[in-house]
Amino acid sequence: MMNSTMDENQTWRTFLGQLIADPHERQRIADIMNINPVTLLRWTTGKSNPRPDNLPPLIAALPHYRQQLTILITKEYPTALHIPVSETEQTVEITASFYTQVLNTYTSNTAQQRKIAVYNMILQQILAHLDIQQAGMTVLLALCVPPRTGQPVRSLRQVNGRSNVANDQQIEYTTQFFGAESQAGHAASSGHPVIIQSKQEKLRLFPLHYYEQEECSVAYPILLSDQVAGTLSIISTQPDFFTQPYLDLIQNYVNLLVLAFEPDDFYALNSLNLGILPARQQQYATLATFKHRVTNHLIDANRSMQYLSPTQAETLAWQEIEEILLYNPLS
Repeated sequence: MMNSTMDENQTWRTFLGQLIADPHERQRIADIMNINPVTLLRWTTGKSNPRPDNLPPLIAALPHYRQQLTILITKEYPTALHIPVSETEQTVEITASFYTQVLNTYTSNTAQQRKIAVYNMILQQILAHLDIQQAGMTVLLALCVPPRTGQPVRSLRQVNGRSNVANDQQIEYTTQFFGAESQAGHAASSGHPVIIQSKQEKLRLFPLHYYEQEECSVAYPILLSDQVAGTLSIISTQPDFFTQPYLDLIQNYVNLLVLAFEPDDFYALNSLNLGILPARQQQYATLATFKHRVTNHLIDANRSMQYLSPTQAETLAWQEIEEILLYNPLS
C-alpha cells in the first residue's frame, strides 16, 4: 500500500497519478467507474477535468485512500462532494410512487407472473436507490429450496440478482446454493439480519462466499410472522456503507418484498436445518446439469403417462442438485 502521508503541495491529480501508475490498477479503477483508462491519465495531467458526478465514484473505487482523496479533491472542487439535503432525505425513504407501482403490479398479474414482476422491480429499485453514484453494489435474492415431503429446508438458492459492478452484470442469470456456511443462511435460520461492515470480518466468518471487490454486506431474512421465504443480500464495494438509515431503508424494502410470495413459499423458522454447501466455483459443474435433469423428469413422466408440469420438474431437479452438493460439499 502506498504511503498515506500527504505533501502539502500535492494535488489530487498528482496523488491519483501515483495511485494509477500500475496499468492493472488503472484498468481496475476505470472498469469500476465505467470510463476509459486514458481519461484517468488525462485527469492526472490536467489535460481534462472530471465532471462533478465522476468524483464520488473515483473515491469509492479507492477506499483505502478515501480520506486523502477527499481532502485533496475538496481543495480544487469545494462543493463537488457535497450532497444536498434533499438528496440525502431521498436515500432513506421509499417514495409513495414506488409503493403505488408495486401495488399496481401486484394486483394486475397472475400469481406466477406477480412473483417475478414484483421482485424484479424491487431489486432494480434497491440498486438504483442505494447506489445513486454507481460506486459498486450487488443485490441478490435467495429463496428456500422446497424440501422433499416430511424433510426440513436444507438450503437456499439464488434466483435473481442485480449488479452495477464491472464483470458482474450477468448475475441476474446465474444461480448458486447457500447453506449454514453462508451469511444468507445465517440470516434465514436466525430470522435476523446479518450485517458485515468490513472485508476482514466477511473473510473470517463466511470465507466461501466472499465476492471480489466486496467491502461490506448485509443479509436480511424475508419474513412473514415466524416464517421465512429466503433472504435479500446486498454487497457494497464501499467500506462501512451500511449506516443505520440505510439499514432501516433496506428493512422497508424487505417488508415490501413479502408481497412477491404466496403463503406456501414460506417455511417455519424451526423447520430450517441448513447443511453445508461448497463454494460457488465448486458448484458450477453440478449446476450445469440442471436442464438435462429437467428434461429427463419430463420424459420419464411422459413415458409413465403421468402429468408433470415444467415447474414441478424444475423443483425435482433442484432437489437432486441440492442433495448432491450437500453430500459432496467439496466436489
